[in-house]
Amino acid sequence: MKKITILIIAMVLVYATDILAQSTIIRKIEIVGSKTVKEENIRDLIKTRPGDDFSSSKLREDLKSIYKMGSFSDVSIEAEECTDGLKIIFNLKEKMGTGEIKFTGNKSIWSSTIQEALDIHKGDTCSFDTLSLTRNKMKILNLYKDKGYPTASIDAKIEVKKELANITFLIKEGNRVDIKKIYFKGNKAFPSKILMKKMEIGIGKRYNEKALESGLEKLADFYRDEGYILISILSHKTSFDDERKKAFIDVVLNEGPQIKIRRIQVRGNTVFSAADIQEKMFTKEGRVFNQSKFIEDLRFLQSRYYERGYILTRVMPLTDIDEDSGTISIVLEISEEELIYIEEIKIEGNIATKDKVIRRELTVKRGEVFNTQKIWRSRQKIYNLGFFEEVDITTEPGNEKGKMFLVVKVKEKRTGMMSFGAGYNSIDGFLGYLELSQNNFRGLGEFLSGKVEIGPKKLNFEISFTEPWLLDTPTSLGFSLYHTTRDRIEYYYKEKRIGGNLTVGRAISDFDKIYLGYKYESVEIFDVGENATSDVKSQKGINATSSMSLSYARDTRDNRFDASSGIYLNLSTEVAGGILGGNYHFYRPILDVSNYYKLFFKWLVLGLHLRAGMIDSYLPSTEVPVYEKFYAGGADTIRGYPERSLPSGATGGKAILYGNTEIRFPIPGTQNMLKGIIFYDIGNAWKELEVNFDQLKKGVGFGIRINLPVGALRFDMGYGIDRRVWEPHFSIGQMF
Repeated sequence: MKKITILIIAMVLVYATDILAQSTIIRKIEIVGSKTVKEENIRDLIKTRPGDDFSSSKLREDLKSIYKMGSFSDVSIEAEECTDGLKIIFNLKEKMGTGEIKFTGNKSIWSSTIQEALDIHKGDTCSFDTLSLTRNKMKILNLYKDKGYPTASIDAKIEVKKELANITFLIKEGNRVDIKKIYFKGNKAFPSKILMKKMEIGIGKRYNEKALESGLEKLADFYRDEGYILISILSHKTSFDDERKKAFIDVVLNEGPQIKIRRIQVRGNTVFSAADIQEKMFTKEGRVFNQSKFIEDLRFLQSRYYERGYILTRVMPLTDIDEDSGTISIVLEISEEELIYIEEIKIEGNIATKDKVIRRELTVKRGEVFNTQKIWRSRQKIYNLGFFEEVDITTEPGNEKGKMFLVVKVKEKRTGMMSFGAGYNSIDGFLGYLELSQNNFRGLGEFLSGKVEIGPKKLNFEISFTEPWLLDTPTSLGFSLYHTTRDRIEYYYKEKRIGGNLTVGRAISDFDKIYLGYKYESVEIFDVGENATSDVKSQKGINATSSMSLSYARDTRDNRFDASSGIYLNLSTEVAGGILGGNYHFYRPILDVSNYYKLFFKWLVLGLHLRAGMIDSYLPSTEVPVYEKFYAGGADTIRGYPERSLPSGATGGKAILYGNTEIRFPIPGTQNMLKGIIFYDIGNAWKELEVNFDQLKKGVGFGIRINLPVGALRFDMGYGIDRRVWEPHFSIGQMF
């Protein structure tokens, strides 16, 4: 259906001695045949205008431009005489729209999966032609090849109704082919079993041409990392059995000699000495050459120069291989160039956020030497504000030699939220709620939130505000006020808390911060049941708590919302009573630490968490309030056990210790919106300060994380090993 009729050349010949002799001025332009494409869009695209002189070259360009729109199967241009000149007519024939799309013969792949792979969809206008049909047949064919059906064939049947192309893809899947045998020829250094393992394809796996090509590349890389840098895969051939169900792969190799490093020289270096450069390299004289390690050495050397401000430095490796002696000589030719300074820092893309909110997170300043480590950290800090979907830092040439502009480009995300409705969590059960919050209030990075929660077990009113940079200094100031009533059904009493807290924080380094807080609250214990413990009964009534806290936090996480590397450490202590007043006198130190590691694959993350704490009274108090004690079990402590069910047989504990291990991974096809986890929790809370490790409770299980604007929605299924029961847990936000 692809057809372009160009009448310009013929038109020029016919009218050359007649029309053009009278006038070559274009007086009028008509567009004929455009039904779904707006005429003004075409007129904006073409360069020919009324009043122009006739130009065949310009009309040819217009014709090409219209065809490149992809909406027309036939484009032609005609010229007619009109008063005092010419009328140019663009004759267009639109492509058919796409109607129904059906699939027949597919048994191994769902129709919905095939449809997702196509770039034509039902209802698309001006979208169908033979080119798009061929392209989409290949997409289906590639799907089947990836699934192990190399003999699959795809045809298509077209039925035109009301200018719509109804398409039926006719699929012949053929047999699924599994790998029966892989034969290697020419391998002397390594047995076939090892080579097969390095290719990451094996006997019994589905045959896949892409996987085979990738496996051969991995095989060559393996040899090069073992010193066989002259490895050559001479040929590979795949054959099938008579039923075309089994694949036999023949791979012919020429390993070449194993190469050792004879000599390493460094030239052109002045910033670092040759001895310093070679000392920090894995690649050393006398060792077997390892290609991957050598590339890492080059990247590390380049990064060292970048951190010093020599971002134009080039490191060129020159090699000389002697096959007879099996050695390689390496010369690192370094072109250091000049030191680069930051002339100016530009901020782009921020609409609501003030420039200073971004600038104060930068660890680099105008006039400083360019430092890639500081720039990477700056990007990390800006992203961790939580205001931006994307943060990118690039460079532009400066106005002077040796200077560059640093350009910080951001894409803002919605930071304000109003939400209402009903929800459920494992502690408070079903809740109706209304919440208004703004994480970037006034565009100054301030946090403002108001919340109302109403449910059978909880009634809560809360307002909070935080200024992260008080008086444009790295000092934060925050406060919250709350009025919360809870029904502690499991302990046979109700509690009402009315109070507030004030917190001041100060950054002492790029990763470290200290906080000083004050809290005052009035707590009422009422509706105490007969089955309540003596602790609860003795604390019935209204009591006030006045306390101060001091904490130190260190945060090196790459992403505080979904970390994959780094640590978070928090050491805190709280003291209530004494000169601060109140009815209770107690102290409470707590250690909380989390570590994150990327595992074998970059997308697989190991998270480790430990929390330990104790609380005890001091004179004149002889007991700790039940509402200040530690409770374990549930979504945020030890999964597989009901909320606040530990310590067993007691209303809270004076000591707590628990650890959590999670392996986190993205769920394919969800663009990081969904993540899965498997976990192992261990710990307990103890009524008194004595910790008995024989009483540690253990839980295992799995869960899913749904990343939403309000945070990660958590659902976990935990199996309490000691109680042999599965327990569901719901919550919002990462556990650690």
